[in-house]
Amino acid sequence: MKYTTIFFDLDDTLIDTALNSKQVLEEVYTDYMINKYYPNFSDFFQKYQSINLHLWDQYEQNLISKEELKKGRFQQALRDFTSITTEQSLEMNNDFMGRVSNKKNIIEGVEGILEYLQPKYCLYIISNGFLEVQDKKIKNAGLDSYFKDVFLSDHVGKNKPHPLIFNYALKEANTTTKDCIMIGDNINTDIIGAKNLGIDQIWFNPKDITDTNSIAPTYTVKTLHDIKAIL
Repeated sequence: MKYTTIFFDLDDTLIDTALNSKQVLEEVYTDYMINKYYPNFSDFFQKYQSINLHLWDQYEQNLISKEELKKGRFQQALRDFTSITTEQSLEMNNDFMGRVSNKKNIIEGVEGILEYLQPKYCLYIISNGFLEVQDKKIKNAGLDSYFKDVFLSDHVGKNKPHPLIFNYALKEANTTTKDCIMIGDNINTDIIGAKNLGIDQIWFNPKDITDTNSIAPTYTVKTLHDIKAIL
């Protein structure tokens, strides 16, 4: 067996964070009467998504802090219509994050592939998600029993693709770059980060996104079930 250890990304690789977030945003849209500013939820969702993705991209490049991300996404989504304070924005964000962590939607095939892999490999998670919600998300999704440990960017102060979080995970898992493989959906954080350290990668690419930067992952799969042909 070539590998002994598998590192998984969490959000949108194991947990369907995109679906969970959209469901909660619909709740927030109603509960905070955002329909006063956006008569259609779809318009609010598109605006929020655009801002959130931009802020996450900046955060993962260590250009902004976690607090700036948390306070910025709702504040910026509403600033064309109303001025909300930092305190109000953080309150909305904390409510949003708490509700998302209670959602249980997972990516299709997760339980099957984890049942298949767990007897053969040591399984871990490496995530850029926030310390205050990631453990809760994993437990509520019923996935905690599959993993030996969870390594978060909050533990080390650097996000994937920074080598520090990968080196931290390697040390804590007592493994080497040649004995492990990284599985994730984000080519810019999961795949590039692992590749830069000489760790093999499986790019989970369910939307069949084109690899425009010619990263050339070690492997690419469209479904989690396809991992069985590799491992």
